[in-house]
Amino acid sequence: MGVVAGERAGARRHGAVLDEAIRQAVRDELDAHGFAGLTFEGVARRARTSKPVIYRRYDSRSAMVIDVWLRDSPDPDEPFVSSGELRADLIAVARAFAERFEHIGGETLRGLLAQSEPAQIERLSAPSEWVLEAMQTLLDAARARGEITRVDFPSRVHGLPITLVRHELIFTGSFGEQALTEIIDMVWMPLLVASP
Repeated sequence: MGVVAGERAGARRHGAVLDEAIRQAVRDELDAHGFAGLTFEGVARRARTSKPVIYRRYDSRSAMVIDVWLRDSPDPDEPFVSSGELRADLIAVARAFAERFEHIGGETLRGLLAQSEPAQIERLSAPSEWVLEAMQTLLDAARARGEITRVDFPSRVHGLPITLVRHELIFTGSFGEQALTEIIDMVWMPLLVASP
């Protein structure tokens, strides 16, 4: 597929402008056709560029989607600020994490897990680091307030919301308020508070 007439006439885009046009094309193609229907040709057509231009940036469909998803996710460097109450903090962290994954959609997430190379899977898990850091912040704050006493929670406890939220999204495709409150009130909160 060649470039469109407007680009031949001198309107060819470069650098960040073209990169964002391609990312928007990926978003639009996902909305229109889902992960199963996402193609390099469709992205190139929608971005008004050529397939070789897309291939120079991405070596797979999953690489395209993960790049867009990471850029659309909230800033992972933004620090978590405790509300002053453990349950409210747990809800905020779980909801923020769920939103990072939910907007990508269950079907797309399953496709990415099935088709991505290990390096791409590692990139897909990057937002999880934000949760682990946020957990440490909120647990330190809860400990200072006397809500919990344990100092050294295992990493699996920190990662519990990641596991449960991913499970919900992969197998049910959504993560509603009922699932959120059950995870917090019946699993996570009792585990944190009861730990000696």
